Amino acid sequence: MTKDSFQSYLKDASAVPDWMDKVREICEKHKVKLIILGSPYGLEEQLVVGIETDAAVDEFTKIKTELYQIDTGFIEYSKTTIIIQ
Repeated sequence: MTKDSFQSYLKDASAVPDWMDKVREICEKHKVKLIILGSPYGLEEQLVVGIETDAAVDEFTKIKTELYQIDTGFIEYSKTTIIIQ
């Protein structure tokens, strides 16, 4: 989260649940399985979204971009880790 978003969250915790609701909507819309959503334990990141999908790379990129654009002032940085089994 950006410093401003984190400060806002400390004053009003509704920012994160609202953001998470939008994540859920996007996952439902694209029919991807949401497997992780929340604060990670033992990582420097404040929020983690994990999805399971067999979507092609171009479709996955669209989903990922849509997730990043929920609130462009909310996320300071993001990274993607793809796990293939």
